[in-house]
Amino acid sequence: MRVVGSIEGCGVQNAKKQWVEDKKQHEYAVHEERILDWEEKEKVAAQMLEEEEQQDQPCSSNAASSTETKRRAQRSKQAIFQDPSLPPPRSSNVVKMTFTKTTRPTPARADNTDKLGPNDPERSKPMLKRITNPDAVDIGEQNPLWLKDRADKYVQVGDFQSAEAAYSAAISLDDDEYVDTIADRVAAYYSNRSLCYMQLGCHKKCESDCRRAMELLEEHHARHSHTLEPSQIGALQARMSRLYARRAAARAQLGNVQGSRSDFEDAIRRCAPEHEEALGIDMHKLGALELKLAADANFKAAEYQLALDKYAQAKLIDPTNSALCSNSALCWLSLGQMEQCIQECTECIQLLDQDSRVKPEQIGKILARRGSAYAELTQWQQAHHDFQRACSLLPANKQLKADRDRVGAALHRSAADTSFAQGDMELALAEYDNGLELEPEDPKMLVNLSLIHISEPTRLLSISYAVFCLKKKKKKLTNPLAILLITSPSKIIIKIDELFLAIELIY
Repeated sequence: MRVVGSIEGCGVQNAKKQWVEDKKQHEYAVHEERILDWEEKEKVAAQMLEEEEQQDQPCSSNAASSTETKRRAQRSKQAIFQDPSLPPPRSSNVVKMTFTKTTRPTPARADNTDKLGPNDPERSKPMLKRITNPDAVDIGEQNPLWLKDRADKYVQVGDFQSAEAAYSAAISLDDDEYVDTIADRVAAYYSNRSLCYMQLGCHKKCESDCRRAMELLEEHHARHSHTLEPSQIGALQARMSRLYARRAAARAQLGNVQGSRSDFEDAIRRCAPEHEEALGIDMHKLGALELKLAADANFKAAEYQLALDKYAQAKLIDPTNSALCSNSALCWLSLGQMEQCIQECTECIQLLDQDSRVKPEQIGKILARRGSAYAELTQWQQAHHDFQRACSLLPANKQLKADRDRVGAALHRSAADTSFAQGDMELALAEYDNGLELEPEDPKMLVNLSLIHISEPTRLLSISYAVFCLKKKKKKLTNPLAILLITSPSKIIIKIDELFLAIELIY
């Protein structure tokens, strides 16, 4: 197969070479034909000129006419360069060329799309002091415009962590002592990075970036107010409105209700008419936030019923706030009302499933809370399902895995007890073994497993294993039957029909 492939490859290369040679021959023939045609025309023109000269001087000889023709041609050539109306030829000299130093290194593969340009008059100042990025592997990583373009693409795909790093690198290059000349551009860096911080949950940094972006936009407006057109002023006001709204959301997450309400009012004053309603709804939800903060204080003071009342009032204002359901479930769990806790947790999970921006930690926490409520109601199957799902969302949480194993052991123990009561000893033994793999030191399962071994008359040595199981947790056993079995196992004779009474005594 390799030989056939190589032969086919050689054939293709030979065909390409032949095509190139044919093309060259064709072009050569065309140009040769044009040259021959031109030479033929020149001969005809020279012949016609010679005939005209012979008609003007019929008495002159052929040699004289030829000499005169050459002289006339020479005089005509000299006349072209001796024309007084034409400037004299330029003398040869070395031409020196200089280039203006750019303030931005641009990679050769990228086009500079900056409207101002690196050599704009406002930026034609001495070379600025730049912060060198030691991690830069390409010249483009020292170009803030290239970095912003890269960060915008990261935002589009939802990679906010990488976008934040790229925006920060662009800011380190452009936010310097000459930032007033490009304040509009640098404000976009801060505005976009504030969006990344908002998505990453860094609300304090988001608030700081919004403030810096607004300062730069105000500086840009003050510097170019006499040259801005009405449409540009409107676009500037829209950008300010978005920044105020974003900072209001960040302050709301930080618990600063008054500052958030003030920012929402400023955003509404500057926004377009079609956005006033949405911003008004967001500002109205701040009432729910105030009630939630007050309810949180009641919960910390162990005033669970007061907290529940305020959470209920807050849900009337903002029914889509999953945190209200989550905190209400925690209050019901503290009061021992497991069914209400399960209901609130289920509602909270439904709200979180509808939010594409929710973090796995939030759902995992609510699932663990609902699993605990199911466990208190001894609904082991539902509890184990919630804990299993929570562990898949939070694989690094060791306490959550321990709770899952504890509930799983209880689930196996419940199934084993049911099988034991029905007389299915083999199935009960298998369920107890599975439960002990999850909880090796569960005293109830150890006692019941030992009783199963004792009750099997065909296993003469099972009594030794039973005593071993019981001695393993001797300190934790309080049942008289189990203690008597450990201290004097040879004095006990247990009948099969009395084992059920023993199980009832243990439980």
